[in-house]
Formats: sequence, structure tokens, C-alpha cells
Amino acid sequence: MLLSCQSKTQESVAEATTSVTDSLANQPALSPEAFNKQLLSGGFLNYAETKKPVKESELNIYDENTNKYAFVDAEALTEFDFKFFNTQIKRMLAKRNIQISVASAPDAEKSFSVLIQNEKIPLYTAEELKDGTYWTTGPKVFFKKINALLKAKNCNEQFYLLYEGTNDLSVFLLTPTEQTRFQQIYKNDPREIPQLP
Repeated sequence: MLLSCQSKTQESVAEATTSVTDSLANQPALSPEAFNKQLLSGGFLNYAETKKPVKESELNIYDENTNKYAFVDAEALTEFDFKFFNTQIKRMLAKRNIQISVASAPDAEKSFSVLIQNEKIPLYTAEELKDGTYWTTGPKVFFKKINALLKAKNCNEQFYLLYEGTNDLSVFLLTPTEQTRFQQIYKNDPREIPQLP
């Protein structure tokens, strides 16, 4: 008898947990207008190239002129082509009075390393290159180091990666509150939620 009570209780807990999970998953995501309004009121455009007012319906979060978003080709990064960094990322950081130097290590072809603030950082291993995971590993290592430098400079923003391991790799420079808002609007499409490296 005790065994069947435990069984029934476990089934009830499982059903209740499933019911709560299902009801949370089925709640509507934050509307685009509400999302944009929250971003704008929270200072999303504080570092934008232009200071003209933007309506909620006009905000394009994927516009590099916001200085919150950058397209980063994962293949280029892992082949030590830092054009993306020297153009968009440097500009984003300069708006925040932060300078970070990035260059290929002299032995990058063998060590798979980059120099960030003159510190040699291996982006991936020979095994990761061989098995093809270097497109995911390299950007994570790179931006994890950049984020550590931002934190050391008391910056309240961090780089969050979007579309990891693809040529469509992009990054957002977000506060934790802004990242939470991305989680709210894209909760039903987790691939669209920028993640810390």
C-alpha cells in the first residue's frame, strides 16, 4: 500500500510539474513593441551613432549603428581575420571609453592563438580544428576573454553570442537586464536568445 501511495504521489508531482512547465511555455512572448519600449527606456541607444529619437516601431536591434550589435563571421575570427573587431567592435568599445588590442599571435598557424591586450590566448586546439568544433570554441574563448577585460574595467555590459558556430555569428553588447528582455521576447525561440560565451 505504501508503495502505491509513493507511486501515485510521484505521478502527481510529475503531472503538476508538466502542467506548470506547459503553461509557462504557452504564455505569449513579450510583444515586439513592448520589447522595444523596454530597451529604449533602459538606454539601449545611449551609445548609438545618432541621437535622434527613435519610436518603438522603428527600433532595429540588428543595426550596427546602435553600437550594441555586430556581425562576426566565425570562420574569419577562427582564421585570425579581425576586420570585424577593428571596425565595429572597436567602435562599440570606444563609445564606452574602452580600448582593447587584438592581433594574431606570431605563431597563430601552429598555436591557434591570438594576442588580446598582448596576452597570448589559444582560441582552439588542433583536435577542435580537426573535428570542426573550432568555429564554436574559438569565438567563445575570444569573447570570454574580452568580457573578462570589460568586467575588469567596470563595464556593466558583456558580449552575448548569437548563432554560435556559424558564419552568421553575431554579438550583442548587453547589460544583464537587456539580456533578460531578449529571453522574454524569444522564450519560444531560444536560438534567438544571445548567450554568454
